[in-house]
Amino acid sequence: MDQNSVKTVPKTVPELDFQVLMSAVVSIAQQAGELLTVFYNNHLQSSINIETKDDQSPVTAADMAAHQLIESALHALTPQIPVLSEESSDVSDRRQWERFWLVDPLDGTREFIKKTGEFTVNIALVEAGQVLLGIIGVPLKKQVYVASNNLAPHETQPKIAYRIDVDGSKQVLAAHPVVGKKLNAAMSHHSTRPQYTEYQKQLTQAGFEFDAINAGSAYKFCLMVEGEIDLYPRLHPTSEWDTASGQCLLEVIGGALVDLDGKPFQYNQRDQLLNGAFIAVIDRELLPEVLPKKFETEAHHFK
Repeated sequence: MDQNSVKTVPKTVPELDFQVLMSAVVSIAQQAGELLTVFYNNHLQSSINIETKDDQSPVTAADMAAHQLIESALHALTPQIPVLSEESSDVSDRRQWERFWLVDPLDGTREFIKKTGEFTVNIALVEAGQVLLGIIGVPLKKQVYVASNNLAPHETQPKIAYRIDVDGSKQVLAAHPVVGKKLNAAMSHHSTRPQYTEYQKQLTQAGFEFDAINAGSAYKFCLMVEGEIDLYPRLHPTSEWDTASGQCLLEVIGGALVDLDGKPFQYNQRDQLLNGAFIAVIDRELLPEVLPKKFETEAHHFK
């Protein structure tokens, strides 16, 4: 691999050609998507075996196969950068990592099991708590969403977000300013919880009208950057690998993903990998109007 300089990289981390890196990781996401599609098509004919992890979340052979493919490929691509995957067995030293890959090899396992087709492959490159590169693959659509979020203003690598379609063409993703009080809001499949009812009431009292759009997994972020969703409130826990790539996509095109205090998420900064509640918007100018008033929710803060 070309080892051209990337000045934002800490001295202890070998330097990378960012364009080469993006292309290679897109290919990895596509390969994982093809593998998951095979598992999914088999699952449509004969239900897949499901196991339960310690946190009571489901895991399947598809999760593990995609994990193994992605982890092996990333280690081969960047042997100096560790990988933190949802299915990683030992990441006890992760707080010492300045830069690492953050991966959800199959985001939306429950949707996969329910045969909704709403599942994704999430791969993010994190440095010093910030997401530098975010990729979301949508296997059944054979699409990959890519965002390069260069955080150093002196660097020549531009901030850019685009979608790669099945024919290999690239479509640059543009900003989607929100005008008026009519919103398309992504509601999780858990939106019957009391905190969602209270939040919807707050929006209504603030003069907003909204159409609720149900979608699973990080696919909601893809719909946001396509302009189909304006607002995504998540008022119960997620994990860091669920949000990193989506946050990167949103930030690059003028959106935001913030906690209930209005602060952007940072990664690998706490003892646990659970996120607190968040509000995601396609237009960051919308944030002051849609941040909820403080209310009790089990997901408000995780230290």
